[in-house]
Amino acid sequence: MKNKALGIDASETGTVEPAAGGPRIVILLVVLLLAAASTPFAPGQKASSIVIHDTTAAGAGGENATANLRNEFKAALEREKPCVETMDDQDLRDAIEDERSRALLEGGDSNDTLAEIGKLLGSGMVVSVKSQPGAGGSSQLSAFAFDARTYRTVDRESGDANSAKQMAENLVRSLGPYLADQCKPHWAGTVNYVSTIDETKTKTDAGAMRAAARNLKRTLTETSTMTDTIKASLLPPKDGESVNATSARVMHRTRFIYTKKSSTAGELYCRLPNRNPFWKGFSEEYTETTTQLGQGTGTMPVFISIDDDGSYTIKVNAAAGPLYGKFETKRTASGCDETPPAPADNAISMPEGRLEATSFEAAGKTNPSNRSTLAGSQTLPDGRTKITWNLRLVKPKGK
Repeated sequence: MKNKALGIDASETGTVEPAAGGPRIVILLVVLLLAAASTPFAPGQKASSIVIHDTTAAGAGGENATANLRNEFKAALEREKPCVETMDDQDLRDAIEDERSRALLEGGDSNDTLAEIGKLLGSGMVVSVKSQPGAGGSSQLSAFAFDARTYRTVDRESGDANSAKQMAENLVRSLGPYLADQCKPHWAGTVNYVSTIDETKTKTDAGAMRAAARNLKRTLTETSTMTDTIKASLLPPKDGESVNATSARVMHRTRFIYTKKSSTAGELYCRLPNRNPFWKGFSEEYTETTTQLGQGTGTMPVFISIDDDGSYTIKVNAAAGPLYGKFETKRTASGCDETPPAPADNAISMPEGRLEATSFEAAGKTNPSNRSTLAGSQTLPDGRTKITWNLRLVKPKGK
């Protein structure tokens, strides 16, 4: 069932409450223009990519609950508009996080929220898709294409769960005039690098020497966790760039936390006023935590080399950026006093450091007779670093 509308008010995009006890599923597809961040979306300019964003709650099935509709939309888009790229949910989250605007994804998706997301990402079009429980345990789907520049609805679709394929094709057909048909051949997709460290060391001893103490036992625990991630989302080539020497929007992030914790227990020989000396159990915990966070984001060069036999390499460069840190301590203790002293907490900022620029390479082999897809994964010899990639060669329809 299809219904076109020329306008929309806030009630049409507000939160719709399901029947009592029923789940609510929401998907948001954001059309993202891959233009320079400083270039505003111009009237009449056609979109060259679409970000698919799923906000389904985990209790309602998460992304699995909307996989069929999203996959049908991607398939229809590739058939009809091969120059328009699809990007995943993480691209949207990364972009919003980089702008410190994650709050845009919280709460209901009002017209203002959809328009702000479109504006933030340089987009003029938003497609909002929603599934609600229907009678007898069925699901009812609805969707509308929203022009963030004019606050007008371009298309509206609705149907049951079996209508996902037809709804997706109708949406793509209606969005056609707003989507790019021509493009230079180029690679689209993402390359991801993730390196992790998670180590814990524990030892037990008698602790530091103390006067008037006995039966001392101390446990020392050192924990190191580190995650270093690099994500490259390839961009359409600029003038003068070749298909295999292009650029990408690269996000480089690192998070390092080192914690040293000392837990001591035993007995103290206590001498308090107006009381005979006595032994009393005591405990003490002291923790030091060092945290470092770094982030570098920028448009960086990417190089793709494909040999005659289908072997290829992908080289990604990652940007430098600031590195922030803090040092925290916390001490708690109980002993001879009837009332334990208050915990002693302290935190100081560390001098700003630098997350250094870096690069990495991925290597694989594709079918020499079909070089339009480069996909794979590899784990480096250190056993803690994994690189994954999924690239598609984008060409105008019919070429």
